[in-house]
Amino acid sequence: MDYKKVLMEAVNAVLPPACPMCGKPAPFVGGIRADICGSCMHNINYVSEPACLKCGKPVKDEETEYCSDCRQHPKNFERGMGLCIYQKPVTNSLAAIKYKNERKFAKYYLEEIQKRKYRDLLQLKIDVIIPVPIHRKKRRKRGFNQAEIFANGIAEMLNKPMYTKIVERIHDTKPQKQLNPGERKSNLKKAFRGNLKEYQRAGMPKRGLLVDDIYTTGSTAEAVTVALKQLGIREVYVFCIAIGKGFS
Repeated sequence: MDYKKVLMEAVNAVLPPACPMCGKPAPFVGGIRADICGSCMHNINYVSEPACLKCGKPVKDEETEYCSDCRQHPKNFERGMGLCIYQKPVTNSLAAIKYKNERKFAKYYLEEIQKRKYRDLLQLKIDVIIPVPIHRKKRRKRGFNQAEIFANGIAEMLNKPMYTKIVERIHDTKPQKQLNPGERKSNLKKAFRGNLKEYQRAGMPKRGLLVDDIYTTGSTAEAVTVALKQLGIREVYVFCIAIGKGFS
């Protein structure tokens, strides 16, 4: 008898795993506990081609190389990619991770990245994984940085090192979602600073993957990219869990 399996089945029966989107108990499908409930699964839109060659947002057709935002406001990072579209139930799920400490929900996203984006990420030939940092006050209050959770999972997936202090957030800025595009840029001006000692300790990498949970206007990714390139990183790629609608 597989006692470990029996024990896990008993635990799941009493404390069933939660759907990583809505938080309700995950259902059984064919006698097997599903990773996600059916209604949530059908409402997730994963990013697919055609997508902007710069930021990774969906575009209307394959003839459109860049989205209107990237055409009007060129970005300093080389390329961005995203797993899914930032809409319900993903919005609620990522908010639960960030504000309700539902860190276990990250496992689902990392499994989907492995299935859907692993080859694309591998082709970037990244030297180092860098999570978008949060200010120490927010980290102390929250207890963790959600971008770091995803970055760590991707680092393990790609068998690459993750460094959390190559770039630091030195100003505790207002939440970006409360601001318009112009205010977002001003809000993030000089918010990030590269750490030369950490960069040297990391071996002075030249190709970095910047990881965050959400990409909307790209203001955060752009600000961190500038700080990284000032250190000496030549190529910065951006990966986010969810891509939303927004303009620089």
